[in-house]
Amino acid sequence: MSKANRTESRMRMILGHASRVTVCLFAVVFALATAALGQGTSEFNLQPSALSPSAVAPGGVSSTTTQLTPALNSGFTGSVALTCQVTAAIATTDTPICTLSPTAVTVPGTAVATITTKPTTTQTLYSITITGTGPTTTYTSPALDFTVLAVTPQFTITVQSAVAPTSVPAGSGAQGVVSINPSNGYTTPTGGITLACGSISPLVAISPVCSFTPNGSLLHVTGGQAALSTLNITTYGPIVTGARAHPRIFYAFWLPIPLLVGIGAATGGRRARKAWGLIALFVLSASLLLVPACGNTTNTTSTPNGITPANTYTFTIVGVDENGVVSSNVSSTNTGPTVTLTVTTPPKQ
Repeated sequence: MSKANRTESRMRMILGHASRVTVCLFAVVFALATAALGQGTSEFNLQPSALSPSAVAPGGVSSTTTQLTPALNSGFTGSVALTCQVTAAIATTDTPICTLSPTAVTVPGTAVATITTKPTTTQTLYSITITGTGPTTTYTSPALDFTVLAVTPQFTITVQSAVAPTSVPAGSGAQGVVSINPSNGYTTPTGGITLACGSISPLVAISPVCSFTPNGSLLHVTGGQAALSTLNITTYGPIVTGARAHPRIFYAFWLPIPLLVGIGAATGGRRARKAWGLIALFVLSASLLLVPACGNTTNTTSTPNGITPANTYTFTIVGVDENGVVSSNVSSTNTGPTVTLTVTTPPKQ
């Protein structure tokens, strides 16, 4: 091959390589421009936002907002029908359901897709796609990743009814109601859930005592239904042990009066006897009225357990089942639900 032919061949190779580079650059620029302007067809662009949240526990809900705009230089203002599809790489149970509102959008406009799961939804990775169909074109968005998380069945405790009364004298009690709420398919084991006041504040020598009805093996939650338990708070105060009588000696001074009346009636005349008779009747009536007051009683008390000091007490409620599962709203940052009760000084007997 001559030198001229070799030079011509090299030039052709260089031009061919340059053409391929040019085509590649054009493709990249076109892709970037498409991403910047939106993704869609010659009629419309369709762009869903990221899922919020992108991962949920079984029973959770997520959503995404889809924006529809006219394609560049199209001037399109027609209606686009929307559908949503949920897929997974494995066979699933109770696959998440995707619903759109609205299901048809006049461009420009938006639609919200809501992804709903059940407590029994298979815990895996799902793909969510939105498809828009215009008068002549159809476009399906790139898949959005949606994860249903693997979680542990558990339960939480909430205060359904606050303690009432809110203030009691030492020696009296109060009651409230707590709710045990299962989540993630939790079912109580045979031994049930045991409730307790994990802490009482402030700490005192003779503090209030709390108990629950029912408790232990009698307390069960199944089928996602909550169970209720009554919280009983008991305080210590004076205990009535009997009654003590206090005689009133003053009223014994009435006793000689009938004798004096009799003497006066015997020594006086007819009129005097009538007067003394009226006096006797008056004295007899007065004595009958005053008989109940001739003595007085007061209650006697003792404090064998001491007296709960006057204060406002806070009780933290926890629960644990026989497998060691603790109420999930107890953590390093949350000690659990609380109730309060104010104890006042007991009245004097």
